[in-house]
Amino acid sequence: MLAGILVLGFCITLPFWILSTPEERQSMVENTATIDVIEQSTGPLDILPETEKNELREMLQQPKETKGTVDFEQQVWEQDIRKVIQRWVPNEQEAQSIARWVYFYSVRFDLSPELMLSLISVESRFDHFAVSNVGARGLMQVMPFWKKELGSESDNLFEIETNIRYGSAILRYYIDRYKTLDRALAAYNGSLGKHKYPNKIFTQMRRFKATREDSI
Repeated sequence: MLAGILVLGFCITLPFWILSTPEERQSMVENTATIDVIEQSTGPLDILPETEKNELREMLQQPKETKGTVDFEQQVWEQDIRKVIQRWVPNEQEAQSIARWVYFYSVRFDLSPELMLSLISVESRFDHFAVSNVGARGLMQVMPFWKKELGSESDNLFEIETNIRYGSAILRYYIDRYKTLDRALAAYNGSLGKHKYPNKIFTQMRRFKATREDSI
């Protein structure tokens, strides 16, 4: 019976996957059952053209920062934001680590740090052990298939630096691909064409900016 259901699901799903546009594929990967059926039959999802995949892989694999590169502006920003993050994360060391890597990867991938903080807030409420009902993991709720596609299967998405590195690289890719932040955020969330998720992020960004301005 179960085998019959899987075969039927495969027969129905695979043609749609093959013939679908990138936006339709993005919508399909929200569904864990769809992912399982396709991957059991065809291997890991090929959601990116190979050239774009290589570019994103290179972004992810760039070396981390070297010691002694923290400037004054970064120190001030991290101190202010650590206090804000501690509303969700009482542990000072953990909050400091989140602030540090958000700042570092916001610079590396040319992203607003408030954008990254807002995404983390909406996705996981700063819980770096968070797991969604579709299997997304960590602070920025990265799906495990990204490890197969772009990195190493040994990468730990519950580790703060690793998760922020993956999430910021993926978000940068979507911004470059879809040209607008609204569409990029929707793609990140798997809801391309809808505005509910981007609007939640934009609302949270305004709150983070206002909170930091009040703390200065």
